[in-house]
Amino acid sequence: METELKLNASRLADPTDVIRNPWISDLIMPDSGQSINMDSHYFDTADGVLRNCGCSLRLRTENEKRIVTVKAGNSAGGGLHQRMEWSAELDEDETDLLSAAGLDVAWLLRTAVSDGDPVDQLYDILQMVNGKPLLEICRVTFTRLVYDIGYGGTLMELALDEGGLYAADRMAPICEFELELKEGDARDLVELGQELLARYDLEPENRSKLARCLALTGLE
Repeated sequence: METELKLNASRLADPTDVIRNPWISDLIMPDSGQSINMDSHYFDTADGVLRNCGCSLRLRTENEKRIVTVKAGNSAGGGLHQRMEWSAELDEDETDLLSAAGLDVAWLLRTAVSDGDPVDQLYDILQMVNGKPLLEICRVTFTRLVYDIGYGGTLMELALDEGGLYAADRMAPICEFELELKEGDARDLVELGQELLARYDLEPENRSKLARCLALTGLE
């Protein structure tokens, strides 16, 4: 289960000021900061099987790594997102697992890693697209500045994402913070998010990056 809080930061002149503020920087774990170039491609069938059931299929390049991810679930409100998530990293020679010919379902079921999310639910999702051609429906590219944060006995990840959404020959910028629960109590994550909202000109973001891409196409 992925638990994260999304906060729209598009109204900030320089969102990195938030990270440099001693109130936040004192919470950052030593040597945890890194910059990751993210290039995400989302796929679905021509009739939108995944979209219609609230699921997504993504191929993301993270610097040198390529990761296939399936998600299921929606926003819980107030910027909080809780979703089932399964991921698998592709080897260098694995190039045709996600293509117009369809998804290699057996490979993903065999290699997917989850955090307690049931494999039988992943199986049910994949059966909906098994043997069907897949189309790329949108793309999201951004740079992620990411840090490990300790707050109230809870370990979470603080990320700043800046880049663009691309769909149907349209583009929209993105600038947002994400707080993702790693270990501990989700109430600490919500509390830290509320502190960020009180201190900075941020807004809860209830739509995923994919949902905002679909809005560009008129499908969401």
